[in-house]
Amino acid sequence: MQRRIVFLIILNLVIILASLGIISHLSIDASIKRSLENRLALANIVGQYIDHVLETNLKRLYDISLSGKIDFHDGEWEPEKKALKTAFEYSIFTDRIFLMDTHGNVVIAYPHTEEERVNLLSIPYVRRTLAEMKPVISDVYTVSPTRKKVIFALVPLKNKNGEIVGVAGGEIDPTNYLLAHAIKSVYMEPDTYVELMDSRGVIIASNDPRKILTCSQQNKFLNVLIADRKGSVINCHRCKESNPGNKRERDMLAFAPLSVAPWGISVRDPREKVFAPSISLRKGFLVLSVVSIFTGLLLAVGLSKGIVRPIQSLIGATQKIARGNLQDPIEVSTRDEIGTLGLSFDEMRIRLAESVDSIQRYSVELENRVADRTRELLQSKEKLAVLLREVINAEEAERKRIARELHDDTSQSLNATMISLDSIISRFSDYDPVRKQLRQIREQCMSMLKGVHRLVNDLRPPVLDDLGLESAIKWVLEKHLGERGIPYYITTKGDSEGLKARFHGVPDYGKIELVLFRVIQEAIINVSKHADAEHVFVSLIFGDSGIEIEIKDDGKGFDLEGVLESAREGTYIGLGLLGMEERIALLDGKLNIWSEPGMGTRIKVYVPILT
Repeated sequence: MQRRIVFLIILNLVIILASLGIISHLSIDASIKRSLENRLALANIVGQYIDHVLETNLKRLYDISLSGKIDFHDGEWEPEKKALKTAFEYSIFTDRIFLMDTHGNVVIAYPHTEEERVNLLSIPYVRRTLAEMKPVISDVYTVSPTRKKVIFALVPLKNKNGEIVGVAGGEIDPTNYLLAHAIKSVYMEPDTYVELMDSRGVIIASNDPRKILTCSQQNKFLNVLIADRKGSVINCHRCKESNPGNKRERDMLAFAPLSVAPWGISVRDPREKVFAPSISLRKGFLVLSVVSIFTGLLLAVGLSKGIVRPIQSLIGATQKIARGNLQDPIEVSTRDEIGTLGLSFDEMRIRLAESVDSIQRYSVELENRVADRTRELLQSKEKLAVLLREVINAEEAERKRIARELHDDTSQSLNATMISLDSIISRFSDYDPVRKQLRQIREQCMSMLKGVHRLVNDLRPPVLDDLGLESAIKWVLEKHLGERGIPYYITTKGDSEGLKARFHGVPDYGKIELVLFRVIQEAIINVSKHADAEHVFVSLIFGDSGIEIEIKDDGKGFDLEGVLESAREGTYIGLGLLGMEERIALLDGKLNIWSEPGMGTRIKVYVPILT
């Protein structure tokens, strides 16, 4: 008891502390998530600003074509120089703006340089612009042989007639103050780094000037994000120069790709700074947990001593009662609630001793009554089984007698009547009206004779006695399904004749076949009348020690429980199913039925054959 009290108090403390810990952890995680989302939003804002700057300057290059002054064949270059000068002013093209023909030759540039008449077709971005005729902003490109770092902005160039005649391009210094200004204008903490990089990981602008034109350590992964135009927040590592030995530290990096250029903006923070609130809370929670558990343990030990000892004396008394000792009184010295409980236990002991004697006497009497009632039920069940078997036998005997009388008397009488009619009909000419009426009477007699034959076959089909169970089942399927146009499929496994020959000496083997035939006949008739089935499947398995039959249709099905309940209440609905169950039960077999409205019906029968 003492251990339980201690355990429960500590458990409650643990549950409370765990709940608080989970809530605090979720709150900190949500705060961290918002912080990361804010950093990703910051990267998107900076990226949108740089996209705006680049779009504005690409528009300046497009304005050269819109000026309507471009003509490479008139020999007059003043209009082109004026258009280049207008585009160059207040742009980020710090080096120069140039016009190039479709062969890659620089036709004119502003400001004028000695290398004005050069061919730039070896530059892949130039070839891409000429091939696709779409605007292109390059990564940081190293121009040989000067090893100068340049960023190209290229757009298709049209002449005054609107025909594409080349490319208008501008060269951007990667260290351009406008790009760096977009980064440095964002307030960041000392350990936070914002970087603009191209698709190869070369850093174009950064709030740390030492990193400009260096390669990012995550260039391969970020290149994939730039290609997919997808932002992300990831864990990464970096080597800080301030740490001795270039120790690797973990960072959180938020990355947003640009839409105009194949570049991206990254915002990097030390992981320790991002997760510092969570680490501090976890440490405080650990200290609080240790103090709370220790305090709860002291409280539990103090409380349990005043409760456990009286309860232990009660436990000893109840153990004596459990062993059957109802004579020794229960003694508890305390006068609190536990003492009152002890007095109540003692009163209960006295009454329990009186009740035990009464229960023992009544138990003996009840066992005798149960034994007598069980014997009566078994006898009634045996009588009911015998009676049911006799009813079924009498039913089959009566079927056989009626079939024999119909065949021997009624059928023969109809045959004699038809012979007499034939002799009378032959006395009249073909044109005599009486001959026609006699023929109609003969056709009615023939129809009656066929009906009698069908009735005889239904009451006692000769095919069952002559050819066996398998042929009788095929006859039932053809009669009730095939003649109605319902497709049926029958499969047989095992040798029915071999099984019949092997169990030829078993008593009532013929009755087994007859009962199975009646059950299947009832099932097939139900399918033909009520199921509206489109297909019926029958499986016959003649095993070594029994016969298994399965009938399945794809009809409308029915509520099995409702039908059986109606049959048990005495209505006519479902009596056929109960009759099937009773017949199979007399053979110690099993009948299983599965059906739901709209799902078809499946019936499975298994009857053992025991020697």
